[in-house]
Amino acid sequence: MTDYREPHVTAELADYFTKREAARTARIRDFLNNLTARERALVQDIAVMGYVRGSMHPKNEEIPLNKAILADVVNACFAFPDLYPAVATIERCPGFPEGCPNLRLVPADPPKHQGGVRCGCADDPEDDE
Repeated sequence: MTDYREPHVTAELADYFTKREAARTARIRDFLNNLTARERALVQDIAVMGYVRGSMHPKNEEIPLNKAILADVVNACFAFPDLYPAVATIERCPGFPEGCPNLRLVPADPPKHQGGVRCGCADDPEDDE
């Protein structure tokens, strides 16, 4: 959070900033609370991987177009299906989660993810052993 106690920030302005930050926080909370569990998982997977990929981008290189960024992020999620199960399972099992015949439990691994279920349809046979 920004420190608004700088000398050029009046008490009224600091109060305004605090109220606006609270309003943004409430708007984000309300938005996320209105998503289904599936939608929230997709948003989380893409947002986290987008952040990771963005933090890895070289500082002096040109930023790619949105289409290329999206492709890079989705591909990175596919590469780590255990960490980004909401994205990875769409390709493997269009019926996920309700119609998937091979649901697998994913234990929580804080702070990486909160656990849940994933599709096991594309697992290699040796993964079951």
